[in-house]
Amino acid sequence: MKLGIMLAGRTPDEVRQRLESAREAGFSLCQINLHQAGFSRADLVAVADAVVEFEVRPVTVGCYVNPLRPQEPFPMGATREDLDTLLHALDIVGARRVVLFSGSYASSVFEDHVDNHSAAALEQLQAFVTDVCASTRARHYFLVIEPWHTHVLSSEERIAEFHRGLDEGTRQHVRYVLDAPALIRAEDYPERDKRARALARILGPAAGAVHFRDCIMPPDGETAYPAPGQGRLDYPAYVEAVVEYANPEAPAVIRNVPVSEYAAVRDYMLRLGVPWELA
Repeated sequence: MKLGIMLAGRTPDEVRQRLESAREAGFSLCQINLHQAGFSRADLVAVADAVVEFEVRPVTVGCYVNPLRPQEPFPMGATREDLDTLLHALDIVGARRVVLFSGSYASSVFEDHVDNHSAAALEQLQAFVTDVCASTRARHYFLVIEPWHTHVLSSEERIAEFHRGLDEGTRQHVRYVLDAPALIRAEDYPERDKRARALARILGPAAGAVHFRDCIMPPDGETAYPAPGQGRLDYPAYVEAVVEYANPEAPAVIRNVPVSEYAAVRDYMLRLGVPWELA
């Protein structure tokens, strides 16, 4: 399984700086998140030039459009137009896996909204993804949908229901982010390690990417999602489950890491003894 680091930027220059930091920390693979509404093909060329300069290759690209409000820049700054721009320039970026949210009617990323869990929201997400795939000229790509417990895809059951509702032509281009902390709720927390392993087993075969982060919830502290090994999951056991069950073609991406800790978290993941592909 390939292992990289998540990088983000609102401009090509910010992405370039993150690529340089990743290279200095020993990474050769990454997910680049484009947090800039209205980016152009020229911006993507600038990012691609930085990728070549620092030799840190993107295995996934995050374009976090909100499928329920695709024309509005969500807090992470992407629209349907941005997603189309990226999908029609995959040859420039070099990654064939594009990560996006499953959508929310709430005004912020972490806030819940009762309508997110409705049949209508699921149908809207299905219609959005179907339309994106129908209008994408590229042949080899995946839309990798990132679940979250307050978004439309809030559980493994919702993911399965959503996937069944796609036509075969669309389904072949759709995968999911395996990220157990994203689906661990407060009521799951006392059994968090059992829950994390179950999510790895159930969602692993459909994974188009793995995101590695940890979690903390009351009574151990305020809810937070720190870097791997810095929360309360039995992280070696969780990584073991991911490696056992996840699609081996799905790249793994470390996330929620300050730039100053890139090297330390890389060393932590290497000490777990997994034979990662690092380039």
